[in-house]
Amino acid sequence: MKFAQTLGLAIVAFALLAHPASAQSPGMAIPLNSDEAKSPEEIEKQKRIDDDYKATIKKIPDAKANDPWGNMRSADTVTPAKPKPKVAAPKKTNNAAN
Repeated sequence: MKFAQTLGLAIVAFALLAHPASAQSPGMAIPLNSDEAKSPEEIEKQKRIDDDYKATIKKIPDAKANDPWGNMRSADTVTPAKPKPKVAAPKKTNNAAN
């Protein structure tokens, strides 16, 4: 009897896990591109909104590139560093005080 109860519980658990989630069912989808469901007035209103949006976007000036580390870099990074001139070693003198 215990085996039948365990088997029954396993079947019920499997059936619940195998059932698709309600968000995945095809009947519950929101139509994203339903132009045919809109009235001509709604289509014209949407077109005006889109045109106003595009006109507003064109008025916005181009933003300069923001480079917070720009002042940390040297202006000349392409050319290699110039070699330092060699400095002659100071001459040794023979002092009697030494």
